Amino acid sequence: MPAGGEFKGSISAKVTNWNTWFVDANNQEYTFMLAPVSPSYYSYDAKGTPVLNTDYVESVDEKVEGGKLVITMNLNPKAIWNSGKVIGFADWEATVKAQSGKDKAYRPASSEGWNQIESVTKGTSDQQVIITFKSTYPDWTGILSAGPLPADGAKTADLYNKGWKEFNNDWFSGPFKVESVDKSTGTVTEVPNEKWWGAKPKLAKIVFKVVDPETQATSFANGEIDYLDMGSDPNAYKIASEAKNSIVRKAAGPNFRHFTFNSKAGVLTDLKVRQAIVMGLDRGAIARSDLAGVDWEPKPLNNNVFVEGQDGFKDEGAATGIDFNVAKAKQTLEAAGWKLNASTGIYEKDGKPLTVTFAVLAGVAASENESLQAQKMLKEIGVDLKVRSVPIAQFQDGSLLTEHKFDIVAFSWIGTPYPMKDICQIYGSEGGSNFAQLSLPTVDNLCKQIAVEMDRAKRLDLADQAAKTIWENVHTLPLYQRPMLIGVRDKLANIGAAGFGSIKWENVGYLA
Repeated sequence: MPAGGEFKGSISAKVTNWNTWFVDANNQEYTFMLAPVSPSYYSYDAKGTPVLNTDYVESVDEKVEGGKLVITMNLNPKAIWNSGKVIGFADWEATVKAQSGKDKAYRPASSEGWNQIESVTKGTSDQQVIITFKSTYPDWTGILSAGPLPADGAKTADLYNKGWKEFNNDWFSGPFKVESVDKSTGTVTEVPNEKWWGAKPKLAKIVFKVVDPETQATSFANGEIDYLDMGSDPNAYKIASEAKNSIVRKAAGPNFRHFTFNSKAGVLTDLKVRQAIVMGLDRGAIARSDLAGVDWEPKPLNNNVFVEGQDGFKDEGAATGIDFNVAKAKQTLEAAGWKLNASTGIYEKDGKPLTVTFAVLAGVAASENESLQAQKMLKEIGVDLKVRSVPIAQFQDGSLLTEHKFDIVAFSWIGTPYPMKDICQIYGSEGGSNFAQLSLPTVDNLCKQIAVEMDRAKRLDLADQAAKTIWENVHTLPLYQRPMLIGVRDKLANIGAAGFGSIKWENVGYLA
């Protein structure tokens, strides 16, 4: 691959704070834009497996002492900030302090994982950093993967919260550096970093322009940007597919659509009703309808914890028999005492019809479509699904979910290379995201073990037991993995739809 060429990307708005760890700047677009100029201690393959980046870390030792996880990082002495300072213990000490949540003056986007660290100490030199956790913590690579913040930008809360409003190249490190920030347009220009010690970057320049999300597809077609993350938008897909010298790269994405069932709402308190609803839904057809106009053949996702391709994935629909089966759905309802009213076609019990309400997020095409598809399908098994429109603001402010103002609601869960760490949060009785309000003692017991089990095979087995229990009890119903659809120039290599995979920016370039 010859060196040279320019990559043009987009962001939706000007950057007002360059510390993407800060609560008000934790933006996926900004993280993507700053990746070429930022440290990376671990990258990920397509399955989400972490891979050590030896440009920054020569080796890592992991051991458990007295029930506590101890991680010893031997940092690469060549790894420096753009200021020329060698990255070392002081940076990690400041980062742990900022992220841990102990000092409430700091405002990190999340302290998860960081709050499990007991101490950070210096080893035999500034380039040996020893991190001791309060207990075992199997997902430790997740919090260390982005490397540290520079001590110069994180050693006080004032610096961490407010010191990043103007871009400071000294506080970054990577194969590229920021050459300029146009304050009037918001355009950020990155060029190869002459202080970089690793493999020489292929691209001569990376430019990120501010482009309204509504016009990004058109900008891609016009050649104004070279990269378009179109989500599952069929209109953007059509535009990108027809653009000159371009290709849409596709992969099963990490995120998935699902239905959350409120287990304390009306007839949904009955497990058999929840199971029958699952059996009445052709999730493959729902997925195809959602993705109409997109060249992608979706499959139902039959696991609440893992997506297909991840270690640990098993087809729980097949394992439990709780999957699309209209005849079995009716049998399940009748065995639970429901009787079909021949004139209405709806099952009844004690004179009351089997009615469930679907909360539709107004203006969200997928939610609107899924409600109508489900309404039609559930009528076939004698369930009356009412559709109620809910202002999108109630979802965005969290009140719809936290106040449980729904029977069934559909939205996307954001996938992660660390799916097991979220089991207690989403499916545990005390979990802050257990919007289903379903208490499963078996899952509570398993998720506490999963949170500390360091043996990966044992941990995956525990997670499999949890996933099966969650599926059997219909806590939530995954629909399908959303495809990752990325439009790029056809000669642009080593970037596109990689699932959980990381982009190694020094390897991105144009084929001859």
